[in-house]
Amino acid sequence: MTEEPSSSKAATEAATAATALEKDVTSNGAVQLIFYLLYGNIFAMGLFGNILVCFVVARSRQMQTVTNLFITNLALSDVLLCVLAVPFTPLYTFLGGWIFGETLCHLVPYAQGVSVYISTLTLTSIAIDRFIVIIYPFHPRMKIEVCLGVILGIWIIALLVTLPYGIYMHLEEPYTYCEEHWPNERFRKVFSSVTTILQFVVPFLVIAFCYTCVSIRLKDQARSRPGRKTSKREEADRERKKRTNRMLIAMVTVFGISWLPLNIVNVIDDFYSPANDWSYYRLCFFFTHCLAMSSTCYNPFLYAWLNDNFRKEFKQVLPCFAKATSTGGRDSRTGDRSERKMKESNGNNTFQEFLLASTETRTRNENPAGCELIALDATTSNVSRDFEMETL
Repeated sequence: MTEEPSSSKAATEAATAATALEKDVTSNGAVQLIFYLLYGNIFAMGLFGNILVCFVVARSRQMQTVTNLFITNLALSDVLLCVLAVPFTPLYTFLGGWIFGETLCHLVPYAQGVSVYISTLTLTSIAIDRFIVIIYPFHPRMKIEVCLGVILGIWIIALLVTLPYGIYMHLEEPYTYCEEHWPNERFRKVFSSVTTILQFVVPFLVIAFCYTCVSIRLKDQARSRPGRKTSKREEADRERKKRTNRMLIAMVTVFGISWLPLNIVNVIDDFYSPANDWSYYRLCFFFTHCLAMSSTCYNPFLYAWLNDNFRKEFKQVLPCFAKATSTGGRDSRTGDRSERKMKESNGNNTFQEFLLASTETRTRNENPAGCELIALDATTSNVSRDFEMETL
């Protein structure tokens, strides 16, 4: 049997690729237009919301707390996703080749992987920080310096573990494809598996565990000692904790729904290569990719807009929101007082630490036998309210 000439083999492969492309649903102009609109909206909304979050934290020193610094780091990673992942992914596919040069062929996939790692690790750090604040209320709150060190560590880890994406991406000629070229198939599968575990599985499990524990603790606090409050205050406290629990559930659900489908598609692509020949494979990929990228729009809302301090800063920066608020009929003096209290208790819990110290001193002088129990109830309640103000 004679071997097929290389030129004939290349022509056969090109013809097969052309036939597969004709069967691909995403080659339809209407389908491409829909995805351009989806990606365009995600790009505009995600970029605007996350830049706004970074701006309001940078302009106000009072906003530079532990929780807000984590939220700002999350916003920075989402800005990277919006700039690098949202436009380049559909353009590369729909244009039929890589037209952005060899440097960007290495840089864009690498930066995409880095931004995803930063985003998921920052979400995990926020969950752990809130877990410690609620479950261990007497544990000292994380200092700003430690928070900045954690953020620096997140960036270093993301830059190092994603490095193979930048190294093994190559620009193929003459078809100008930007594709991965791994040393061997085993290495590629191992790296893909580790990436899926570190980027999605571990962060999701940690976030779900932390927020489940926090939710249970808040429910227990709502049920404990009901006779110590008036019925009206007890009902308000119960309603506030319900809102907090709904927020925690929303955080876990949004993270899971946003990233799980894309990870499933990537695992199938890595371990079952015939899936690439399915005519609806690219359509599934783009739907799941859009869903993952849409998290850049949800995060500013979940982690910033529902925070009263962020809302106040947004209204100062955006006059349209300030006008809408001024027509609400709320007494401005009452609002200013409540906002000042929230600033005192936000982030580092300095107000709660002062309250704890004064409560312990006072109760030791008046009732040494019961001081620890009274201090525990007051502090736990204050810390949980502080957590709720940060999340809502």
